[in-house]
Amino acid sequence: MTRIPLFVVGAHLSGMPLNYQLQNADAKFLAPAITTSDYRLYVIAGQVPPKPGLIRVPGSQGPGIAGEIWTLEAGPFGRFVADIPAPLGIGKVIMSSGEAVSGFLCEAYATNDAQDITHFGGWRNYLATTG
Repeated sequence: MTRIPLFVVGAHLSGMPLNYQLQNADAKFLAPAITTSDYRLYVIAGQVPPKPGLIRVPGSQGPGIAGEIWTLEAGPFGRFVADIPAPLGIGKVIMSSGEAVSGFLCEAYATNDAQDITHFGGWRNYLATTG
């Protein structure tokens, strides 16, 4: 059966609070990955557990955002996506390799007053600085 790749950047990463949702969907870890330089990462206010928001800003020259690619079968992928609460959703994310995969993205309105943490290069690096 064909498995669908899914790029995750925050609370669904290995060892993070929502990774169990991927495990429960029989997701399989494929590889670490990084986006192209035109993605920005923000801390989304009011999220429990804390979550980042990833948005694409063409022309931005960030470090690229580190995350992980997991794979899911089509049925569990659909159920997983259906349960994602706004302002997050799934769309195509361009990896540094040039490949476009399904991944977590954030609606732009949620980043209006959010802390930009792009310079950390990923959620793990940001969390390491917040203790």
